[in-house]
Amino acid sequence: MKKWKKISLLSTAVILVGALSACSSSSGSSSRNPSFSLPVDISTLDQSLVTDQYSYTIVGTTQEGLTRVDSSGQPANALAKSIDVSKDGLTYTVVLRDGLKWSNGDALTAKDFVYSWQRGVNPDTASQYAYLMGVVKNANDINSGKITDLSQLGIKAESSTKLVITLEAPTPYFKYLLGQAIFMPENQKVVEKYGKQYGTSSDKMVYNGPFKFTSKNPWSGNNKSFSVVKNPAYYDASSVKASGLDFQTISQPTTAVALYKQGKLDLAFLTTPSLVSANKSNAGFKTFVQARTDYIEYNQTGKVKALTNQKIREALNLATDRKGAINVATPGSKVASSLSPSGLAKTPTGEDFATYAKQGYTYDPAKAKTLFAEGLKELGVTSLSLSFEYASDQPVATAFATYLQQSLQSNLPGLKLSLKGVPFKQRLNDQQVANFDIVLASWGGDYAEPSTFLQMFLTGGSYNDGKFSSKEFDTAYQKASTTPDVLNPTALYEDYKACETALYQGSYINPVDFQSSPALLNPKIQGLQFVSTGLNYDFKNVELKK
Repeated sequence: MKKWKKISLLSTAVILVGALSACSSSSGSSSRNPSFSLPVDISTLDQSLVTDQYSYTIVGTTQEGLTRVDSSGQPANALAKSIDVSKDGLTYTVVLRDGLKWSNGDALTAKDFVYSWQRGVNPDTASQYAYLMGVVKNANDINSGKITDLSQLGIKAESSTKLVITLEAPTPYFKYLLGQAIFMPENQKVVEKYGKQYGTSSDKMVYNGPFKFTSKNPWSGNNKSFSVVKNPAYYDASSVKASGLDFQTISQPTTAVALYKQGKLDLAFLTTPSLVSANKSNAGFKTFVQARTDYIEYNQTGKVKALTNQKIREALNLATDRKGAINVATPGSKVASSLSPSGLAKTPTGEDFATYAKQGYTYDPAKAKTLFAEGLKELGVTSLSLSFEYASDQPVATAFATYLQQSLQSNLPGLKLSLKGVPFKQRLNDQQVANFDIVLASWGGDYAEPSTFLQMFLTGGSYNDGKFSSKEFDTAYQKASTTPDVLNPTALYEDYKACETALYQGSYINPVDFQSSPALLNPKIQGLQFVSTGLNYDFKNVELKK
């Protein structure tokens, strides 16, 4: 890992808002809890099943892994006291901190990691994030059902505090993965007690992170406001300054801004151009630049015959007015030129990977019109009707979809594009089962390396929602994930670029923008750490000054 960092392969584009200066001259903490908003409801607290950014924010607030990204954007030891890596990069020996506890008083031991990892990769769990565990020995074969003995997974508890992890191949970013939700420990007794109800409400959980839920203002599974309190069982409880945190689901950005200005909310996102314009001179105005891409996926399963035609997909890509969509939906965002966003990672020469891997995603209505007509002729039809699914409880998604519907229909004569607005939770489910024609999706990097985006689109990948298969893409990614290329930074990033080229040339997906999030953040909030990948908003050290 030290050598890897030295050559800058894991350089992170981290934007840190931690240790924000207070505008007030008074000292001491406020008597109320810091209060934050979420744009949509969270879906689960189950570490093995969480997939969306907002649920992960709460999981990352109440749970802890072996590592946690620090203020410099690097994976620092958390529940791990030490992590030693073998010279060949295949074996990780982890020693846990002494005296680790769950919030119910149970000892947290190495067996909790073994159980959690086995549960996460077990096909019966149906974890969409099981693919992240594919770097662990036998994980893919277990998840596919080829191996049914869970004990064959490359993780062993040699004692109550010692883990030995064996990988399939050297994975220089593995310490980042160790902080991801699916790699966090789970209390087997609690999971088995609640069964399928585990994680569906806050009382059907147990916690080991900076905060925990209690019976006071809990999360019932569908309520719009809930609170967490400081967890005295947390190993680093002395660093947690806030006695509690309050969260609210607020789908309307104008409501969130109004509550912020009334002093009832400490973080409000500005998700429309008018809100940005009206508040950009506010002392609390901030722009959080995430390593996140909004993109359109096409159903290529055969259910929608037209979308198996490359000319139709290419025409849709060329007819997409990305700049126009950004102007009405996500002010401050950048036009996407690849799947992997800017600020995600740097090449060995220090170049932003998105710049190095830039593809020809352009707006060319004339060429789009020609290709669309050719595609329709090949299909033997004169018109095409498609539905465009998006999360209707997200104002940004609604603005995007409405604008793109109009511009795509205008640029492609013969296209009828109907909007299908559904709740965010349903959109996630529809994507997973390919129940869509085209869908507006979004992905944020889990760690600061291109594979966090690219591996989604392997043939059969759990996040390859369009279900396409590209031999060129699979071959390039296979080279990137095996020796010798995985240990050769220059070759590795050439492979990653080849993956981006394969996605572009096949018009398999349609990247729209690299997302930024303008917001109002109370200047009296200190210690909020923002990182462009993974747990974007880390509330561990947050406090509200008087």
